[in-house]
Amino acid sequence: MTWIKICGTTSERDADIAIRAGANALGFIMAASPRQVNDTAAYSIGTIVPKGVETIGVFVNESLEILVETARFCKFSGVQLHGDEDANYIAQLRKQLAGVKIVKASTVKNLESAGEVKPDAWLIDSSHGPERGGTGKTFAWQQAQPVITKLREPVIVAGGLTVENVQDALGVLRPWGVDVVSGVESYPGRKHPGLVMQFIDTVRRFDAAHGVKIAQKGQRR
Repeated sequence: MTWIKICGTTSERDADIAIRAGANALGFIMAASPRQVNDTAAYSIGTIVPKGVETIGVFVNESLEILVETARFCKFSGVQLHGDEDANYIAQLRKQLAGVKIVKASTVKNLESAGEVKPDAWLIDSSHGPERGGTGKTFAWQQAQPVITKLREPVIVAGGLTVENVQDALGVLRPWGVDVVSGVESYPGRKHPGLVMQFIDTVRRFDAAHGVKIAQKGQRR
């Protein structure tokens, strides 16, 4: 099945909504944002998350020391990098956070010059600037498709996804996963229960209709 991350989690209420709806992962924005949470809040919310549901901390140009300390304290199963983190930063992070998934956010344009950056997965967004998610803007999926299919690592698509357009994105890009923020909110930082449920159900209906299977390396077959 397509991996689904509901990002911008700010409360136990919103975490519970996403978990009950069948999300595979919850995202916690640790950088400046209307959806930012501190480490204490992220840890507290994480205590209600059952095994099998990932918790991903979202960071922007954070110092390696602070990121590692925060990820360990919050017991994140993954970290998502939205800044200028390079191959060396990721290598050091991998050594210090063994077993923690490293997701690197990028635009399609920046992806073409990623060089030796080798995360565990790529998150492709319309922007990885100061807004860091929740921009509500899609990118040109058709134009991005040739670039994305060349990647060896699993690809997560984000940027302006909604109940209305997520199946189109899946059909064009066939990503390993999808990441949604503003498309399932009542307002920034507050999830809409109905939209969360509809979004996940829409993705699962696409999976069922297209016989989606995930190979061991994370690519679709």
